Amino acid sequence: MGASTLKVTGINHVVLHVTDLERSRAFYMEALGFDDRGSVPGMKAAFLRCGVQGLDLFEMADCDVHGGEELNHMALNVDVADVESLLTGLSEAGIETFEITPRNSVFIADPDGHRIEMLPVNASERDHEFARETMVARSTLAPR
Repeated sequence: MGASTLKVTGINHVVLHVTDLERSRAFYMEALGFDDRGSVPGMKAAFLRCGVQGLDLFEMADCDVHGGEELNHMALNVDVADVESLLTGLSEAGIETFEITPRNSVFIADPDGHRIEMLPVNASERDHEFARETMVARSTLAPR
């Protein structure tokens, strides 16, 4: 594969197939704080937003929503300081966790069993993101 001049700058949206659109919509909006970004009349879909990223939910009745070809998981940055605060918030929302990773992130599942990784501010991946952002900011402020 050759080198590309293209650079991916972020995730625009993720699509998940769900069995009950309203149940999943409520989970993402009420339990996780996503915003509604509209719908298409006649389409069994919900279009949500989390920061600048989109999450599109499509209701797929009478089929395996995982289809054997699903994403492994979706990872979400969470505005809490540490894994303990994250666990407390999830517990208060009635959301069970099934894995706490060595990098201080937590896995949960949505109502259809889609895996979601929740990364608090102190998760190692977030620390790396912050370090990169700080380096970029400093390099743009440095005199030339």
